[in-house]
This record gives sequence, structure tokens and C-alpha cells, in this order.
Amino acid sequence: MLRLARPLAVVIPLFLFVTLAGLLPAVAGAADLDSLRREIEANGWSFTVNDHFTSTLTEARRAGLRGYAPPPGYDKELASHLVILPQDKTLPSNFSWVDQGGVTPVKDQSSCGSCWAFAATAELEAHMKIRYGVTLDLSEQQVVSCNNYGAGCDGGWADAAYTVFQQKGGVLENCHPYLAADPPQAACLQDQFLKFAWVTGYRYISNNVTQIKTALLDGPVCTGIDANEAFEAYESGCFDAPGSYVNHLVLIVGWDDRACGGNGAWLIKNSWGPGFGQSGYIWVQYGAALTGHDVTQLTCATPTTAFAISSTLGTEPLMAGATVPVTWSTSGVGVGTVDLRLGWDGLCSDVVIAAGVPNTGHYDWVVPNTSAPAARLLISASAGTRYGYDFADRPLQIVGHRTRYVSAAGSNTAPYETPATAAHSIADAVAACAGHDTVLVAGGAYTSRITVSSTVRILGSWNAAFTAQDRLAHPTRVECGGSALRFNAAAGDFSLVDNFVFENCYGGNGSAPVPGQHGGAIFVQDAAPTIRNCEFRNNRAALGSNLGYGGAICVLGGQPRVESCVFTGNRATRGGAISAIGAEVAITNCTFTANACADSADGCFGAALHGQSSQLDVVGGSIDGNGSCYRGGAMYIAGGAATLTDVSVKGNRARFGGGGLAVAGGSLELARVLVEGNTVALGNGGGAEFEGGLIAARNTIFRGNRAPGLGGGISGLGLGGSIENCLVDGNSGGSVGGLLATASGALAVRNNIVVRNAGGGLTVVGSGAAADWNNVWGNPGGDYPAGSQPGANDLGRDPLLAAAPGDCALGEHSPCLDRGDPEPACADPDGSRADIGVHGGPGAVMVAPPAVTGAAVTALGGGRVRLNWTASPATDIHHYVVYRDTAAAFVPSPAKAVSVVAHPAVQLEEAPPAGPWYYVVSAVDATGHAGGFSAQVAAWSAATPVPDAGLPAALAVASVRPNPFNPRTVVSFDVPRTGAVQLAIHDLRGRLVRRLLDGSLAAGRHEVKWDGTDEGGRPAAAGVYLLRLRQGDEAVSTKLVLAK
Repeated sequence: MLRLARPLAVVIPLFLFVTLAGLLPAVAGAADLDSLRREIEANGWSFTVNDHFTSTLTEARRAGLRGYAPPPGYDKELASHLVILPQDKTLPSNFSWVDQGGVTPVKDQSSCGSCWAFAATAELEAHMKIRYGVTLDLSEQQVVSCNNYGAGCDGGWADAAYTVFQQKGGVLENCHPYLAADPPQAACLQDQFLKFAWVTGYRYISNNVTQIKTALLDGPVCTGIDANEAFEAYESGCFDAPGSYVNHLVLIVGWDDRACGGNGAWLIKNSWGPGFGQSGYIWVQYGAALTGHDVTQLTCATPTTAFAISSTLGTEPLMAGATVPVTWSTSGVGVGTVDLRLGWDGLCSDVVIAAGVPNTGHYDWVVPNTSAPAARLLISASAGTRYGYDFADRPLQIVGHRTRYVSAAGSNTAPYETPATAAHSIADAVAACAGHDTVLVAGGAYTSRITVSSTVRILGSWNAAFTAQDRLAHPTRVECGGSALRFNAAAGDFSLVDNFVFENCYGGNGSAPVPGQHGGAIFVQDAAPTIRNCEFRNNRAALGSNLGYGGAICVLGGQPRVESCVFTGNRATRGGAISAIGAEVAITNCTFTANACADSADGCFGAALHGQSSQLDVVGGSIDGNGSCYRGGAMYIAGGAATLTDVSVKGNRARFGGGGLAVAGGSLELARVLVEGNTVALGNGGGAEFEGGLIAARNTIFRGNRAPGLGGGISGLGLGGSIENCLVDGNSGGSVGGLLATASGALAVRNNIVVRNAGGGLTVVGSGAAADWNNVWGNPGGDYPAGSQPGANDLGRDPLLAAAPGDCALGEHSPCLDRGDPEPACADPDGSRADIGVHGGPGAVMVAPPAVTGAAVTALGGGRVRLNWTASPATDIHHYVVYRDTAAAFVPSPAKAVSVVAHPAVQLEEAPPAGPWYYVVSAVDATGHAGGFSAQVAAWSAATPVPDAGLPAALAVASVRPNPFNPRTVVSFDVPRTGAVQLAIHDLRGRLVRRLLDGSLAAGRHEVKWDGTDEGGRPAAAGVYLLRLRQGDEAVSTKLVLAK
């Protein structure tokens, strides 16, 4: 039964209330909640109780909850400090230092009766925060261990704490941590540390609501209280039970006159931790529980100078050895010099960085080579912290770097920083790391698992002296189960494993990405390590028939980089070598061979690589000879995206689809990839299979792939994207051996060579499909099977590739030179019109000579012309081929080649037949690669002199025969003197139709033929045209009639 006495009347002076140390009543056990609730209901009190706090208390902890025990005569001491505050202010109805940001977090005194120390320390913290703007966590243990009165865990009073702060000043909790004990177990250490808060005295406030409120406007106050069983079990509401005796010291931090049904209440901060009451606070009605007894308020001495360290310091990790500018501002009383200190593990700033620094607001600090996750920087006046200080707003992450060693020959002595003291276990060396450390591992066999949860680089395959690293001579071999190496999120993007051999490892059990065993050798979760120069041999994700992802590596989130690694004979249900789920993986210059899925049944995807909702970027290297899977002999992508650049994908196998590459609803980008000799046993897409999704293929070869179903080279059902400048050659399929695509959305297929595919060449259908500017030729089963139609600009000719086996470059006389889509976006790298085939387009590797430049033609007279061009800058030019035709728009071919000019000669003289001629020149290198054509030049001087004609006296058109004509005629004209002549056809509105001549002619009669075509080589419309002849300022004209 709760025993409550009638509260003392407020008219009794507080200094007559005496509580003697040693007279505290014995502490009873936890109160019965049902009894408490009945008594609360019977008395009509306004609060509720529960056991959320009391149920956590041990007997020792409960015994130490209440420790307010002032000494005999304390009433006289209080009376000597009594201050009657003027009541000349209008007080607000409510006020809270919590709302004003003037209170520090709630603390827990634990099993020590040090409530008096906690209340006084919290009071000083609040006054420093209010007056100096600094948030401090001061040491209660300093007060318990260092006061001169013997106050401690058996009890104490506020002035015992005030005296410590007045005589010495308050040190930080980080320096003098709370042990909940008295000396000698908890020795006084205050003289070892800097002080940050000071008291000049205190005042005693009478037990009067108005007086206490007035004092509270200056800052929180300490008060005695009866913390009885009901108080201990307080849950919420207004605590309005009376008290019997004062046994506990707490901090009043606010009031509200509206609380407790208008009777008003104090907001009290307790020291029993945030599990008490309302997050460590309680509302107590004015006068209830004897609140208002022994109220004291300290007088705080704040420094006269204030500093403010730049708020940007600490936003990024600080690297050891770096020079970091420390900047600050100063206000208040000026000081000449300052000191800078650092606390390695917090605010206890025991390391002097610089002393006596001129107070200019700037200091360049060279970060020491020591790792610290949360160091704190302090600036203070050189005369002492009492004159001014500031802490950096943020803890500083200082990243040091140490080298640690692993070798069977070492002594296994931590921290393993020399070869002689090297660890025997890689895991032990890694666990000893802090900051950006490096672990060097000697060659040998290791069988324990390694977990990397910090920024560590692990370099293997060192010799015994740690002077040479060579994976062939002295490999570091790891063979174990449960994922040999695991990178967790904290490893970040700094971590590295280099020059290891992982062999016969198997994965650890886990629930993600699905229940099973994953990551036979390495498991990466939400980290971004680099895995470099490693070998992965015969690792398995799972044992037996268990489900497993990533025979060698499983990546679950994160952005790892895999560089220059070799994967051989690894197995998993999905991703025989690597499986990535929700991750971004960059794979560079790696080799994948003989990796496989655990079975070829449905659900076994990606014999080498598997990506699910991921981004895989593969650059360089090869994925050759992998198989035994259901889909995706080299790679399987489900959602997400993948890019392959300069990669070989050869000889891979799948049972049902995508012998090389398989995509289900994702996107695949291919650039300069060789997809060759891949096979499917039962389904579609020997080279690549798409079930929906997007493709962006450029300069890629699909050659010799086989599928019994659709699309021996490529099968794309519901496909979008683009296939440009590819070679689809020699594939075979049950239907459409080359390229089959049904479009879903926009699909552009252009500038490709599709040849010699068994089962048919090119079938592209669908409303969004656009297939044009391709060369489709010589495909058994039809060039355009299954109802497909050629594009308006398609070629159907032998592409005349270079003669060397496997060489896909265009050879001499190839019709694909400069015959691709003329859109500027399709142009070759040298700016010329796109070639058709893998060495054309903007992403091509230019193996052929560049297009010839500087072509020009000069009439020499007598029917002879000279064609000149600029020598090719390529170093291996063998010869040039000169083509000419009477049509401006002509396709160079063997029949139109008029001369082969051996390099280094760069001109041709000839006497072409009478008429206009158009010339282009191509360079051919020693391997037979033909370069792009020169700009077309017209041999206007190709007109021939008329025999026996005398020199004419005037510029004239002598005849047009026949006229009218259809479509050819011959124009005879006279030139009175040697010089430049222009002869052109215009329509009746003066627009140019065809330029017949623009060059130098000798004096005499000449003839030029017109074939009835315009400048673009297109037939001109029937009608009347004007023939205009001009030399210098002279001009004559006549009409011509083109009849059709």
C-alpha cells in the first residue's frame, strides 16, 4: 500500500526542511501496479502508471535511483544563498527550455545514487548551451570522484557538484567516462584533461512558483523531490500525488500553467534514462511530490571569446598526408594566438596539432597517418579554454594507411605490420585493419574465410620476402566453403583483392537473392570492390542439387569492378562464373572458358554470366566455350541491361535459346563484338536470342552460329532498337538462318551485310521496323524469306570482302564502299559516307586507308586529261584504283575501273572517249583493304577536237545533233582562244540542270555529249532547255528539246 503524507504547506520556509544523510528510508521492491492503480483511482489523481521502466530494474539499480542526501546544516548553507528575485516581469503561461533548444539529452545514473551529480551537471550543460552556444556532454563521474565532501553513490547534493565546477571546471564525459562507482574504483582524473564549463557560485530559490518561474527564464534549476513508488512507475499525465520526504534531485526545465486541470505543472528532466516516463521527462503539478524544495540555480562563467570553425570541415573523409585548410572566425574579446587540438576517438582533445598559432582564421594542417573514424577538432585561446573555444561541427573521419602481412613464416603477432610478425590467417590481418590499409599475402594455401567490412586492399602471391608479386611463381591459393571472400557494404569502393587463385570453393547459405548457396569464391553485397588479376577454377555456388547463383562471384547490389581475371570450370544454377542481382558490374579484359550451369534444365541461365535487374558492362576479353545451360551459353540478361564492347563470344552452347547471348525483357548493347560458332540444341537464336527487349548492335559480327529454330544468327521476337553496320555471315537456322526480327516499337536495321546464311538471309517485319541500306546476297533459302521485302536502297551484290580468312573489311571494288545510309549520323569516323559492313559507321575501327582527298582533273588539250590526288597518309598503301563513268551517280565496280596506279604515284593521264566523264579514286593497302572514294570530279575537258577545223573567230554553239533528242545529243561548239570555258544546261526558269563542262580548253571546235540526266544522275523531264556557253565575259545560248 502506498504511504503518502499530507504535503508540507508552502508557507513553511524551505531551510527548516532537513534531510540527513544516512536517514534515507530503506528502499522497497517494485510496487504492485494493480495496487497503485487502485490508489490513483481512489484519490482521483491524474496520471497513469506501467512497468515499462520498473520491469527493467535490478535490485541494485532500484537501490541507486534516489541519492539526494545533503549534510547536516545544509539548510543554513541554502539560506546564505537565498535570493529573492524581482517579480516585475509578465510571465508567460508556458515555457520550456526543451522547446528552446537549451537542454542536453537525458542520461542514466544507473545503479549509483548520483542523481545529485546528474542534476547539477545537466544544469551546467544547459546554461553553457544557452549562454555560449555549445553542446557539451560533461562528466558526472568527475563530480562523484573528485568532490571534497565524500558525496558519491550513497548520496550527495547540488553544492558538492557546484564546488567541483567552481574550483576546477567541468571535464568531458569522453575524457572521464561514467563508471557508476566511487573512488578508488573510479579514481579522480580531472587534472589530466581540459575543462570546458565553469561555475562562479549559485543561488537558492524559495519555494514559490513565481520565484521559480522567474529563475527558470535564466536557465533550468535543480529541485528536490519525493521519487516514491508511484513516481517510479509514472507513464503519462500529470503527476499530482503528494510527497512524504525529499529523496531525489532533478532538473526543472519548464512549466505550463494550463496543465493538471489548470493547476499548472513543472516539466522535469530526470536522470533514469529515456526509458523512464515520457522519454526521461515527467510533468509534476506545482507542489506535488514536494517539488520546489531545495531549489538551486548555478551561476555560469562563460568564455569571453567565441570561435566558429568552418562548417565544411568533416564533410568528406580526410586522407593521411593531405594538407587540409582549417578556417575559423572569432568574435567577442580578441585573442592573439590559438591552439588546435584533436581528439582521436571523440571530444577528449588530447593531441596538440599546433600551439601558438596566430589568430588569422586559417591554418594548413597536414593530416597524420593514423586512422580515426570520429576524431574531433578543437580550437581554443592559447591562454586556455576558459577564454574561448569551439569544436568542429562534425566528427572527422581520418583515413590512415598501414601495411599488414600474412605468411606462414610470421610470428602471428598483432598488428602484423612487419613480415616477421605476419599473421597466419588472412582474416586476422584484415580484422586488424583500420583506414585505408593494405594486406600483403605470401604465396601458399589458405583455407579460412575472409570478411571485408572496411576499406582494405588485399594483395596476394608475394614471395617470402615480400619483394616480388607473381601469381605463377608463388600463387596465393584459397580453398574453402561458405564463400571464401565476402565484401560487405562498409568495404566501399576502395577495397581490392588482387592476384589470388580461388579454387574448389563453394558458396555460403543465404536467403538472398533467393534461399540457397551463392558466390562460390566471392560474395559481394552492396559494396564496390575491385577484383583484379585473379583466377577462379572449379568453384561452385552450391553443393549437390541446391540452388545457387554465381559459381565464382555473386553480386547482390553494389558496383564491383572485375579486371583481368580468368574464370575456368565454375558452375552454378545461374551464372556459372558471375551472377549479378540488382547490381552494376564492370568486367574488363577477363577470360571465361568452360563455365557451366549446374544443369541444362529450364531455370538454368547464363553458363558464364547472369544478370537480373542489373547493369553488366563487359569490355575486352573473351567468353568462349561455355555451356550446359538452358539459355544464354555466354550471357543471360533478365531485365536490366548489358553492354559488350570488343569482346569475343565464341563456341558457347545452350539447350533451348541463345547459344551465345540471351535477353529476356532487358537491353543489350553490342559494339565490335565477335559472335561466332555458338549453337542451340532445340530452340532459337544460335548467336543471340531476344524475347522482347532492346538491342543496340554496331560493328558486330554474327558468323557461323546455328539454331534449329528461328534466327541462326539473331532471333528477336518483340524487338526494338537498332542493328547497324553488322556482318551476318554463314549462320544457319531452321527458318531464317541470318537475322530474324519482329519489331515491337521502332527497330532500325541498316548498313549491314547479310550473306551466305542457310535457311534465308534477312527477315524484319512489324509496323515499327525500318530495314534499308543493307547488302543482302547469296543466302540459301532466299535473301528475304518469310515474306520480307528488300529496302528501297538495298544492294544485292557480292560484298567482295578482303581475301584473308576471317577478314571482314571491304576489299578492292567492293560495292559496299561509301554505300551506306547517307545520313550524317551514319558517317564513317573520317567523315565520309558510311560504308556498309562492320568497318563502317561512326563506331567503326578504320582498318582500311582513309578516303582519298585532293582529287582534281585538268584538261590537257587534244582530248587528254590529267587526274591528280593527294597521297594517302597511311603507311601501307599498295596502289590506287581509278574508276570513271559517264553517269554522275554510279557505283564503282571492276567494269568501271580504268586504271590501277601503283603507290606512290598520285596521278593518271589518259584520253577518255568523247563525252563527259566522272572520276573517283580509292586507295588499297597491302592487305587488300579498300578505302573510301575520293570526291567525284568531272572531266569536263574530256571533249575531243574536231579534225581539220580551222580556229574559230568567235564563241559559238555550232550544232546540237539531234535536236529534238531522246535522251542523248552531241553539242559542237567553238572556242576562239585557249582558256576557261563553262558549258551548262538550264531549264527555262534559269535553274541549273546539268553542268557539262567547267575547265580549260584549247582554241578550236569541241564536242560534248549530254545523256539527258541532271546533276544527280537522274533522268531529266521532257521539255525545252537552254544550253549556255561562256568564256570570260562572253556568253551564247541555244535551245534544246528533250522529247520522250
